[in-house]
Amino acid sequence: MANLRRRDFLKLFGATLAWPVLRPVPPDEVVFEHPTGLGRVTEPSIWAFSKPAPGAAKTQLIPGNTVLKIASSVATKGQMPHNPFWHETRWGWVYSSWVQPVRRQLNKVVQNVPKEGFWAEVTMPYVALRAKPDDKSVLYHLLYYSSVHQVIAHVEDDGGQSWYQLRDDLRPGLVEYARAEGLRPIPPAEMMPISPFVQDKLIEVNIKQQMLYAYENGRLVFSTRCATGTSFNIKGLGWVSYRTPQGKFKVLSKRPSRHMRGSEGRSDFYDLPGVPFCVYFVAGGVAVHGAYWHNDFGRPRSHGCVNVASEAAKWIYLWSNPPAGYDALLEVQNGGMPVVVS
Repeated sequence: MANLRRRDFLKLFGATLAWPVLRPVPPDEVVFEHPTGLGRVTEPSIWAFSKPAPGAAKTQLIPGNTVLKIASSVATKGQMPHNPFWHETRWGWVYSSWVQPVRRQLNKVVQNVPKEGFWAEVTMPYVALRAKPDDKSVLYHLLYYSSVHQVIAHVEDDGGQSWYQLRDDLRPGLVEYARAEGLRPIPPAEMMPISPFVQDKLIEVNIKQQMLYAYENGRLVFSTRCATGTSFNIKGLGWVSYRTPQGKFKVLSKRPSRHMRGSEGRSDFYDLPGVPFCVYFVAGGVAVHGAYWHNDFGRPRSHGCVNVASEAAKWIYLWSNPPAGYDALLEVQNGGMPVVVS
């Protein structure tokens, strides 16, 4: 995406869609607790239990990607010490670490996509990414709630249904499409930096606590649970460490979205398109970023990065210096704010 001034970008969209102007504030802590609403099963399968407690009788095996209607949530004793929350569903109680809070929101379609494209976030539990604008075409991926993608064109299929053509930063030459109604365009006004003129900013990641803290002039302005790097027992290799490096670092680059893929041919393989709001601080690819593939914040479980909820990642991205604007990639030459991992 070429460098484009915000006011010019807004002019391009002015005749197409009336954008809401949102001032981001530190998000509420909604990582585990989800009193009512919907949740997507993030694991290959999970069990529902008769009671919200470890050792309760199993009532139903629920497949991955099932969208659950959550009637209520309680905090009792969790299956793991860091998370006490359980959700009540029609099949029984499910442990919240394996359920991503989601919504179902259809969006107004932007038919006149500017040549520079625009960013959009998935607002359905998931949408299909296909090789052609056709519901029967080859399925590349499922794009999950809160992931972020670059829209470069709008097309209609033979039935008049709207599709967006997306650009994948990992495979920019691949042609791929998703149903347009499931992606919410992110306006440039929503990507304006937060307190950009405050120079004294600091991100602190506390590995023992599994917490991320944000400070302005020594004052805490935001905190959230996180999930840092851990070790994986890889078939044929044994235990391999991916622990998040400790020390003093600086922000090196920022991007609104990244297709992360790694460990091909191994048991710890991952393929994650549209990872939202990445703030890199270690050469080689260690970043603070959103995670839609789990709701298990509060314990180490990543390949080295600092996972946070997508809403938190967006706030950190907009708040951290230097400001990134609406560009696809900001590479920091100097002046990147400090990040301390301890």
